[in-house]
Amino acid sequence: MLIIVVNIGAKGSGSDGGVFNECKFNEKLQNNQLNIPPNRPLLNREKEIPFVIVADDAFPLQKHIMKPYSKRNLTMPEKIFNYRLSRARRVIENAFGIALARFIC
Repeated sequence: MLIIVVNIGAKGSGSDGGVFNECKFNEKLQNNQLNIPPNRPLLNREKEIPFVIVADDAFPLQKHIMKPYSKRNLTMPEKIFNYRLSRARRVIENAFGIALARFIC
């Protein structure tokens, strides 16, 4: 697992999506300046998969941002996708929580 922390210098009161839209990270993401690795197959697979940023529905849909489907009139595959994406976000949040507890006094 690779965790990259980016400090964008925003106040805690701003919405995640609003802060993201105004930060340099988003600008660099849109201009392909983040050196995101090229698509690669998952272990023991052939199909190449892109590297993505797992986000919630406050974020814009972009090439390297994976966000849930809108909650209206979802098909079963879309509901399953949203559930699995939510689980991935929880794993990421837990990893940050563990790292914070371990390395911050």
